[in-house]
Amino acid sequence: MTLWQLKTFATVARERSFTKAGKTLNISQPSVSSLVIGLQKELGIKLFEKLGMKPHLTEAGRRVLQLVESALAIIEKIPQEIDEVKGRHRLRIGGSALAAASFLPVAVQEFKKHHPEVDIVLKIERTDSLEKNLLEGELDMAILGWAPRSSLLAREPYREEEVCVIAPPNHPLTKKRFVSLELLMQQPLILQGRNNPIREMVEKKVVAKGLSLIRRLEVNDEFGGRDIIRSAVTKGLGIGFVSKCHVLGDVAARRLKVLTVPELKLKRTMYIVLHKRREVPASTQGFIRFLKKYKYKE
Repeated sequence: MTLWQLKTFATVARERSFTKAGKTLNISQPSVSSLVIGLQKELGIKLFEKLGMKPHLTEAGRRVLQLVESALAIIEKIPQEIDEVKGRHRLRIGGSALAAASFLPVAVQEFKKHHPEVDIVLKIERTDSLEKNLLEGELDMAILGWAPRSSLLAREPYREEEVCVIAPPNHPLTKKRFVSLELLMQQPLILQGRNNPIREMVEKKVVAKGLSLIRRLEVNDEFGGRDIIRSAVTKGLGIGFVSKCHVLGDVAARRLKVLTVPELKLKRTMYIVLHKRREVPASTQGFIRFLKKYKYKE
C-alpha cells in the first residue's frame, strides 16, 4: 500500500464523497475510486458501503481510518522535526475575517518581535476553509469566528466581539437614544444567508420575542456578504447586523451609525482551535500562551 492510497482513503472518509475528495486532492474522481479499490484489494476488506447517495465507512473501514489518521499525523510531523533539527521553528496560523479585523495580525506581529526565530505564516480565510486546512494538517492552529463542526477539532473560547446594528447616518432611528426590537423589525433589514452565525443569533432573539423577520434583503456569504451589507446600509437600503470591529472605520468617518437596541445585545465568540489528534508544537503552545496574556486595543 502507498501513502497516496492512504491519504486518498482518509480524504474520502472525511468528505464522504469521492468527487469532493478528488477536488481536494486535485485528481479525478475515477482516480480516487481506483486508489481506494486498490487499497481494499490489498487489505482484503471492504472499506466503504453505499447507503443512499454518500459512501459510509464499514466497521473495518472505521478501524483502518483510525490507524491511517495516526500514521498521517506522524508523517506530517517530519518537516517540523527537520526544521527543529536545523534550528528553525515554524508556526502556521489561520484566522477568520473576524479575528483578522479585530486583533490577530497585530498580535502576530507583536509575538514575532519577541520570537524572531519563529517563521510565521498567517492565513486569513473563511472559517470552513480554515477547518479544512486544520484537518489536513496545513495549519497548526486557527482563530475561528464560530465553533468548528468537526469532532476532530478541539476548541477553546478565546474572546468575544460585539455584534452591532448599523444604519445610514440620516436614518430616522439614529435620532432615538434607544430603539425597540419591535420597531426595528418594521424596518427593511439586510441579512446574510442562512447558517451565518450573526443571522442565526438575530433570528433567535426575534423569534423569542414573538416577532418575525419579514422585510429583508438577503446577501450571499460567498460574495463578501459583510462588505455588501456595509455598502447597502451606507446607501440607505436598510438596517444591517455586523461585528463591531468591521465597521469601526465607517462609524468614525460618519458613513454609518450604530443603533442601541437593548433587547438585541449580541456577542460572537472566537475560538482557539487545534486538531485533537496532532501533537501541538512548542511554537504553537508559545503563541497560545502569548494570546492569553495579550492586551489588545479596540
